[in-house]
Amino acid sequence: MAINLFSRVVPAIALFSASVLTAQNFQNLYVASGYNADVIANDVGSAMVTTTTDVDGVSYAFVSRDFKLTATSNPITYGLPVNGIINSVATSTPGLSFQLADYYGNNSLRINSNTAGSNSGTIVFSTPVPAFKLYMLSTSGSGVSTVDVTVTFTDNTTQVFTGQNISDWYGGADFAIQGIGRILRTSNGLESNTTNPRLYQTAFAMDAANQSKPIQSVTVTKTNSSGVMNVFAFSVDAFSTCASPVLQDPTGVTANSAQIAWTVPTGTQAASHDIYYSTSATPPAANVTPNYSDVQGLSYTLNNLASSTTYYCWVRTNCFGATSKSAWSFSKTFTTLCGAVVPSYTNDFTVFPGNCWAANLSGGTPDTNPTGSSTYWAQRNFLNTAANGPSAHMNIYSSGRTGWFKTVPFNLSAGGYRVKFRYGVTTYSGTAASVMGSDDVVHFMVSDNGGSTWTILQTWNANNGPSNTSNDFTYDLANFTGGSTVFAFYGSSGTTYDNQDYNFYVDDFTVENALLGTSEVKRQVKTVAVHPNPFKDILYLSDVKDLKKVTVGDASGRIVKTVEGSVTEINLSELNSGLYFVTLYFKDGSQSTVKAIKK
Repeated sequence: MAINLFSRVVPAIALFSASVLTAQNFQNLYVASGYNADVIANDVGSAMVTTTTDVDGVSYAFVSRDFKLTATSNPITYGLPVNGIINSVATSTPGLSFQLADYYGNNSLRINSNTAGSNSGTIVFSTPVPAFKLYMLSTSGSGVSTVDVTVTFTDNTTQVFTGQNISDWYGGADFAIQGIGRILRTSNGLESNTTNPRLYQTAFAMDAANQSKPIQSVTVTKTNSSGVMNVFAFSVDAFSTCASPVLQDPTGVTANSAQIAWTVPTGTQAASHDIYYSTSATPPAANVTPNYSDVQGLSYTLNNLASSTTYYCWVRTNCFGATSKSAWSFSKTFTTLCGAVVPSYTNDFTVFPGNCWAANLSGGTPDTNPTGSSTYWAQRNFLNTAANGPSAHMNIYSSGRTGWFKTVPFNLSAGGYRVKFRYGVTTYSGTAASVMGSDDVVHFMVSDNGGSTWTILQTWNANNGPSNTSNDFTYDLANFTGGSTVFAFYGSSGTTYDNQDYNFYVDDFTVENALLGTSEVKRQVKTVAVHPNPFKDILYLSDVKDLKKVTVGDASGRIVKTVEGSVTEINLSELNSGLYFVTLYFKDGSQSTVKAIKK
């Protein structure tokens, strides 16, 4: 027992506070008298000074986390919580807690004998509470203790529980807390252990006739010779005639609202209800301030919620009569829908697929919408190069693979926006270029009605398949000013398998104001002159120092020739007469296309 006085004043309201999970009404019982030993070493000083005796009869005591032998000793990382609150880990009673007594005074009802006259002790509670169940926090040192427990009610009637076995503080089941360590009082030797010692909780169910009677005291009588019995705290599942409401699954969930409804058990006289909701799954305490109080009826619409957010909600009943409030109900959870984003916006796919994006859509066509839930779009380094960082991609091979990749909705009602992104194609496992299959297709689409119908903005196929470099796509959205505009990438391997196996990549998806930034205004467009035009067999190129690659496509979009490097001439003698599109790819990622006619 430490010399300095320890002041832990318990607020009056705490006497009635509940640690509530689901419909159980757990309350701590506060002790007016009955503890006879200080078995918890705490604060600064020798264990012989900060305790009066041991737990087990052979000089070992418990230790608090704030214990230090001297003021300069290193803090310990185990022990009983400094605030004395034990949150039980027993799976049968989630939310149950116990309040230990002051560590500076007697904190255990310790019984070391089974001799009549010295083998019992009585804990008297400062505020009697009626209960469905009584929970005792205790342990036994140096072996198992067998005890009889007598519960006395305020009308002086009793209920007796005989032959209760309390496990040894090492290795027993039904523990509320474990791994709290101990100290040898004679030498101040500290022992840490991740699983021992332990404190156990024992449940005592009150008979139906006793459930409405406040519990005044508990007498513990030791009946066997082995073990040293230590009782530390009591809690209850408090009795109430005001039963918890039954909360239903939320309905009508939108981006910013949800409707909740509940029923009241038969016999409960409900005057009104309180509602509490939170983004945390932690249940509300009895004295928490509700979000909505004195709600009439059996339903309510929660408004002003954040979009794309998971909420948890509880309801309790305010009853007529002396027992005015029920415990909080079982919780229900819901997630609000995705709200429309006002640009500017960028998804670089570092987190995939991105908040409110959908990759688990498959099948169908742009006319029918998705028909399945398979996932074909996934995260991969852009162009299969780690230095590029993550991107979205679809592996296109075989046949019959159709995957959708849908964006978050956008509010484009202000007008003046554009969409842009980078894209490219490589072989499945490498960085080389790959052609697309004969009936493979990737569409970039837009819907101005939230995804009900789609407009194709761009198509890539065997005729205009992307290169294995970073290609830029930009589209002015002047004609799209809806409040729920959605974009989607649609990839299909068609019905024919041409032995292709490649990745189509998308990165840095951006919706922004269409006005060019300063850097874009000042950027010079690179051009390369091609001549003669029309040409006969050889097409010459001038000013090619920044040129990386040249492709030649026919009028149908099919690539008929590709030349790598800063070439100055291209031999096209094998081509037929007609119109061709010569695309010039520059080292900075930009590109330019010119028309050329072969005689």
